[in-house]
Amino acid sequence: MNMIHLSVAAITGIGMFFLVTGIFYECLCMISRTLVRVPAKPRIFMFNMITGILIAHILGITIYALAYWFLVHNVGVTALAGNVQDYVHVYLYFSATTYTSLGVGDIFPVGALRILTAFEALNGLILITWSAAFTYFGVQRMWNSHDIG
Repeated sequence: MNMIHLSVAAITGIGMFFLVTGIFYECLCMISRTLVRVPAKPRIFMFNMITGILIAHILGITIYALAYWFLVHNVGVTALAGNVQDYVHVYLYFSATTYTSLGVGDIFPVGALRILTAFEALNGLILITWSAAFTYFGVQRMWNSHDIG
């Protein structure tokens, strides 16, 4: 494995980890501010909260996919292997399976991309569990304010 490519992938992984986490944080803040200002029925509240969280996750997955594409096409880091055609949607699919830790295995990283994949899987795990906690507290607040529970 080329040490320069490994270093670039590791630095990219660390940067992506903090970038995606920061963007996710800002999305959750925006969701919180919006939901507090706009009183809604419980179902609308839940729909808006879950939609915002989904958009935040899709944004993170897309950012990682663009990083994979950039490293492969502009830096020369080893490409993805397996059932791969060089299309953007393949990078999105790979990123989504990595972010969610699904890891289907039909597409897999080779060489230095493995380090970026590890950062994305850890980042996805943290942000998905953060979403669960955020949803839990949002529902708890909804039940308290609407006297449901």
